Amino acid sequence: MQPEEKVVSMDEYRDPKGNDPKDNGTPPLHGQNVKTSRGVSRTALVLAILALLAAGALFFKTNQNLASLSKDVTGITAKIGLMDARMAELENLPAKSKQMVTAAMIQEMAQKAAYLSTQVDKEQAAKLLQAMELLQQAQPAQ
Repeated sequence: MQPEEKVVSMDEYRDPKGNDPKDNGTPPLHGQNVKTSRGVSRTALVLAILALLAAGALFFKTNQNLASLSKDVTGITAKIGLMDARMAELENLPAKSKQMVTAAMIQEMAQKAAYLSTQVDKEQAAKLLQAMELLQQAQPAQ
């Protein structure tokens, strides 16, 4: 078999007018495909624009929420600082109360020395007055 024998002529399938013999008279779909693709592309464009608008709205809403959250965090930080200051005061409270008790006891001793100085002779009264001055110097600062 030679290569020329395998070749089949397609002339019988072609119409001299250029029409396809398999065509059954329906109009070509090329025009409809263009309209359909235009409609799909417009729909895709509208959906893309809507997606961008939704993303922008979400971004600005999130940005506002972050701004309010940062204000809240700043307020909480200030409150924590205030609480720390109060805790420091409470930690110093036992020392302050001890100073107050000591000052009250020294004041009481000075008053008793002053009373005793009126009840004893002059020599002992002078020593008691000296003890009162020493007690006043030992008074803690408030």
